Amino acid sequence: MTAPTPTAAQLIAQLTQRFAAAGVASPRVDARWLARHALGWSAADLTLSADRTLTGAQMAAVAPLAERRARREPLQLVLGWTSFRGHPLTVRPGVFIPRPETELLVDLVLAATPPGGVVVETCAGSGAIACAVAAERPDVHVIAIDRDPAAVALTADNAHALGVAVEVHHGALLEPVPAAVRGGVDVVVANPPYLAEGELGDLEPEVRDWDPYTALVSGPTGHEVSDALIATAPRLLRAGGRLLLELDERRVAATAARARDAGLVSVDVHDDLTGRHRFVSARRP
Repeated sequence: MTAPTPTAAQLIAQLTQRFAAAGVASPRVDARWLARHALGWSAADLTLSADRTLTGAQMAAVAPLAERRARREPLQLVLGWTSFRGHPLTVRPGVFIPRPETELLVDLVLAATPPGGVVVETCAGSGAIACAVAAERPDVHVIAIDRDPAAVALTADNAHALGVAVEVHHGALLEPVPAAVRGGVDVVVANPPYLAEGELGDLEPEVRDWDPYTALVSGPTGHEVSDALIATAPRLLRAGGRLLLELDERRVAATAARARDAGLVSVDVHDDLTGRHRFVSARRP
């Protein structure tokens, strides 16, 4: 006799227990998102249909996705997308997955960008920052750069899907910035690799095993990429333009000091939503 299939509520409970046993940090939240995605339901559908018995076909749709998440594949990759400041972004294996804390970096960019300004995002990954700025400030000329062709393609695809104007370039750090805007950029922004080579072991499997190594590790000290940006960004910024960086909290104070030593002024440190030092803002005199 075929075993009875669970109700939607029972499925959520089973997935929550399974994900918790696997070490997933937010097992119930992930269980609800995965069930919604597999069943094609909204959050309201999931609530209203809590007592509905699922079909065998519905359970078959859930099973492979649940297996992937239980193996600690990031939920965003299992779903194929994530939300960033309310903007849906496609995510793909091999490209850095945007994090919620980076949404605060966009606030800093928007506050520093005048009407009709120019914003350059490097180490763009999925293009989350660039696409959000372009969506929320259509007057701004947004340029996105990444050295990984897969990231360049994903940024372009996300901009196209959102219907926003982002000029996308392939290349290292700030090298591809067009000559026409050099010296006139209002904001250079990046969430660069900022870990040292020996620090990967401290990360959760979702990050360590799935985000690209080159998007996580800067070099032996973790300062290599941020140091390069501090050295090169002033050549592109207008007078008074800002460099904005997201960093590991252990490196924020040292990065701020490096920016001051390089001649940048109005160097400030900003916290993320948990109160951790996360962002450095510095201005070209």
